[in-house]
Amino acid sequence: MENGYTLDKTSAALALQTHPEALYVHRYPRTTSVPGALFAAGSFVTVSRTPREVSIVAPAGACEAAGLPRSAEEHCGGPWTAIGIRGPLEHHMVGVLSEIARVLKDASVSIFAISTWDTDYILVTSDTLAKAQAALTADGWQWA
Repeated sequence: MENGYTLDKTSAALALQTHPEALYVHRYPRTTSVPGALFAAGSFVTVSRTPREVSIVAPAGACEAAGLPRSAEEHCGGPWTAIGIRGPLEHHMVGVLSEIARVLKDASVSIFAISTWDTDYILVTSDTLAKAQAALTADGWQWA
């Protein structure tokens, strides 16, 4: 990597792991209220709100089970599989997400990235998971 900084892809904190549930990305109007019940199941859920929209990533049926309206087909994408970096990642680390994105770009795998305080998640369409895993493994990334 540039500036003399290299990632130790064998570091336990950088080990990759796949999330077991298929995930879906839902788009709702910006005025949508997100019910607390969405978080009750203990599954992977992330919510982003912008001036234009509310986006929710959750397992199949989770939004509807929490009382949200069913997303129109054009506003629901998936299934996706999350590849998580074990973490926790230190905030001064440089290039982790961009390095994974580069490998997947070179393998023609589309991504949807999500970051939390502790780590990053790279979502790939479930039908490209094997291709993504093979590309990352060939590049030296380790799996937990």
